[in-house]
Amino acid sequence: MNNEWLTFLTEDAAIPDLPTKAERMAFCGLTDLGLLRVSGEDAEIFLQGQTTCDIAGLKSDDSGLGAFCNPKGRVIASFRILRHGESYYLFVPADLVETIHKRLRIYVLRSKVSIENLTAQWGFIGFFGTGSDLSKVFAFHQSGDVLTIHIGQNSERLLIAAETETAKRIWHGLRSSPELIPVNSCAWRLKNIEEGLPSETQATSEEFLPQMLNLDALGGISYRKGCYTGQEVVARTHFLGNLKRRMFRLRTIGEREPNPGDPIYQSGESDGQRVGQVVAAAPDSERVFQLLAVLPIDRAHDTDLRLYRPDGPATEFLTLPYTFDVPQP
Repeated sequence: MNNEWLTFLTEDAAIPDLPTKAERMAFCGLTDLGLLRVSGEDAEIFLQGQTTCDIAGLKSDDSGLGAFCNPKGRVIASFRILRHGESYYLFVPADLVETIHKRLRIYVLRSKVSIENLTAQWGFIGFFGTGSDLSKVFAFHQSGDVLTIHIGQNSERLLIAAETETAKRIWHGLRSSPELIPVNSCAWRLKNIEEGLPSETQATSEEFLPQMLNLDALGGISYRKGCYTGQEVVARTHFLGNLKRRMFRLRTIGEREPNPGDPIYQSGESDGQRVGQVVAAAPDSERVFQLLAVLPIDRAHDTDLRLYRPDGPATEFLTLPYTFDVPQP
């Protein structure tokens, strides 16, 4: 984690007191992201053999979703990748970035590849609005490289990344605009949940197949590109049609925000065996939280799922902006 960026954000704004929801023309500082840069003559071939997505299909300044899996096909971390210039930039969860960095270096062998962990030297900003919105209120006149990625079905958000000093200048430029409102970073997390975008932590790493996180519905899995770590299990699950679990969007009311890895139970089950697990959560309004959770597909119509314990807070299903097959009861 970039402690300098976190310290800067903490000193600049009363982060806990900022609004927790955002509409267009708002922005927030992000501290839960890590960034890897993969470059070199063999970078494309190397990443093609390590990721679920089709790296070769990325054009310049294209971005997409994907995942790194272990040999059993379980997702260590999902990521958003940007091809920029001659390099590939991988945005991964901050608490898993070093795990991925170390793991990738094991597979380099004689490949002409450089893998750098840029997390400690870069800052990240989430912008709620289109690129044209951003150009109206702030011009990038700073030195240094700036990465921008459109997020969401309608590209209504921008992820901005830059070296820390450049990110600070961008932040001050956004802060100086009367048209823009700073919000808490949980507003960005809430939008990710509403759009059904998975994000792992150490609590959920290596728990799920990529299809369980809906990465197939999000374009993060290629079944034609050939071998990669975990590919055999991922492909077999797809072609045999034996996927039993999916990620769903839920809402709950409670006294505390759910955490990744928290269990979900069927109400009244005496054996106490969990039926699902929280992937991500964020506040929606006072005491109301939205969450993504992996559940058995045959529970998609269940009206009595509970958080934490069989008699815990009730949940209700919300829709996702994409579809996948769910058997009717």
